[in-house]
Amino acid sequence: MIEQFYSIDHLTTNELRDLYDTYRPQGWVDYEYYDRMIEGVTPPTLSDNEIMFNIDAASDRNYFVYMEGMEEEEDGVMIGFGLTEYPSYGVYLHLHKKLLKDIVKKYNLTKKNGGREWFPFTKGNLN
Repeated sequence: MIEQFYSIDHLTTNELRDLYDTYRPQGWVDYEYYDRMIEGVTPPTLSDNEIMFNIDAASDRNYFVYMEGMEEEEDGVMIGFGLTEYPSYGVYLHLHKKLLKDIVKKYNLTKKNGGREWFPFTKGNLN
């Protein structure tokens, strides 16, 4: 299993918005509350314009991760965005893994933790 984080701390709000706007047509978006909510409560569905308006480089909820073989996640890139007017939940843009190299190059992203993190365990041996 691979979960490799990349730094996006150097990107401005406009660059993060550009990242979302450029790659949104090539992926899919989901929403999730940061803390467990009462059963049946779901985040509101926001338009792409509302999401872009609320993306802020100052959010500590922004992150970029490449995943491969992770349980309950498709292989590929996931970009998390904290939202200024909706601080209790985030938006996640999911992209195909073939886009990783292009995004890393275009936005000058660097790996965190010195490289890929390999997780040698599987669901069957977590005891």
